[in-house]
Amino acid sequence: MRNTKRWASLFLAVSLTAGVLSGCGNSAGEAKTDKGAAAASEPVGEKEAQKEEMAKNEGETEESSFANHLEISIGSWDVETNFTKTPDDKVLKAIEDRFNVTFVPQNLTWDDYGQKLQLWAASDSLPDLFVGGERTKSTFSKWAKEGLLKEIPSDLSKYEYLNAYMDSPELATCQVDGKTWCIFRQTHKFQAATATDRTLAYRWDLAQEAGITKEPETWDEFREMILAIEEADPEGKGIQGLTTSSYTFLAGIFLPYTMPLGAVDGVAFYWVDKGDGTYIPAYLAGENLGDDALPVWHLLRDMYEEGTIEKDVAVITSSQALEKFMQGSNAAIVIDGGAGSVYDKIGKYWPDIYEGSVFMDAVKILDLMPDINGNQTYPIWDYAWSESYISSHVDDEKLDRILSIYDYLLSEEGKRLSICGIEGESYTLDEQGNVSFDVFGTPSDIFGSIGTFNVLVQWAGRDDFPRTDPQEYIDIDDARKERAKKLPVPEYNYDCTSAFIGLGTDFALHPEMDMLSIMTGSEDVEKMWNEIVDGYKANGLEDIIDQVNEAVK
Repeated sequence: MRNTKRWASLFLAVSLTAGVLSGCGNSAGEAKTDKGAAAASEPVGEKEAQKEEMAKNEGETEESSFANHLEISIGSWDVETNFTKTPDDKVLKAIEDRFNVTFVPQNLTWDDYGQKLQLWAASDSLPDLFVGGERTKSTFSKWAKEGLLKEIPSDLSKYEYLNAYMDSPELATCQVDGKTWCIFRQTHKFQAATATDRTLAYRWDLAQEAGITKEPETWDEFREMILAIEEADPEGKGIQGLTTSSYTFLAGIFLPYTMPLGAVDGVAFYWVDKGDGTYIPAYLAGENLGDDALPVWHLLRDMYEEGTIEKDVAVITSSQALEKFMQGSNAAIVIDGGAGSVYDKIGKYWPDIYEGSVFMDAVKILDLMPDINGNQTYPIWDYAWSESYISSHVDDEKLDRILSIYDYLLSEEGKRLSICGIEGESYTLDEQGNVSFDVFGTPSDIFGSIGTFNVLVQWAGRDDFPRTDPQEYIDIDDARKERAKKLPVPEYNYDCTSAFIGLGTDFALHPEMDMLSIMTGSEDVEKMWNEIVDGYKANGLEDIIDQVNEAVK
């Protein structure tokens, strides 16, 4: 195989696949036109009286609710690219016109969003509306208490679909001191789906050239395969081991080896029975606090030292990791999302890079791996990894406008518009009303703003419509979910999580940072881990365990 094109620009601006219904035939614009035509035929006096009556009933019509034009700054992943990608973007225009707003994009990328959010928060310049993954960290409580966030009203009855959406156990993770400060973005609809939240893809073609005849089913077999590829180096590129779009993604892949409940970073971590009726953080489970984690740390250190995990894993950016894997510089890669994400970020560009190579023949996706006892496992975490926020600088009028937009995007019409686009231009409907993208391709390639709107409120809404990636990728994800459904979910006590969050302390667990420190460290693994656990104890861990157990008695 040979590299035939300059391709980096093809995939760096990765768009999220999905689509939604247009509803343009019943758009707000047409509704206003109909009302306007009817009003024009009435006597002026009657028309003015009607306007006054409408103005008294807030929310009764779009004209009265959204009379003032507003600018809404929005910070989201690749939002600048998405909002400028398509000239005369009809989806963007339909939403802006419907709610009489202009969106002002403030860009975030997968490589810089954490740093940008912290910078904006420190300078009190957060966008009106922005997304992030902070609510499971101490950052969330800090922002709420410092007055950086706008409180989400406890009474959302005005917003039918948003109100129903927020009626969820996830609501507790959005609250500080009993008040709601963000809106969770649901990623999955059932627990087994989190098996596809992280995906490891590897170069099976190079493995075969290196003499490997069996796809790996254990971590030892995986390591043997990677080492064989590195030694043979079939393409002569000095190929390295496993890379990743973010080192944090490794936690979801490797921590289930001994603690599938332990990969939750921050404050929303799970608690398990120690065996004597008391509860401790799952991440620190074991006869002694933290004993269960040691096999994971030893596995990661061994893989890092032998080169089955590349040495630059701590500093690699998402775009660099994807580029290196595509160029053949790495034998494997971990990315966020399932097989569909592999297609979006790598697979669909493969024919442009390697002539005559079929991606699904050249690259395989690692199945659910066994834990230390030989049982298949996967990361157990909540169904919404990220959330959206509204800045405290937003006044009540703009808050209402933002919540109204969210409510619309959760409605059937809004979901179809923001996920599928415009009927006849990005999707078709059959006689039964089923959506199809076969004629047009990926909706977000036709209307760039879909790449933002289809996940602005929730990720899981895309599950209500056909996927745009090829069937073989869908089959891989479905198979992983079905296998995960047959596996037991470890027992945990979420009341402990709620009780801990209710304490309002600054204490947090940092599995991802601890993992990186130990994996890349030079000191003895057990010594480093014991020091980390001692650090948690010094920060009040044991007192917190006592308080939580007292609270859930």
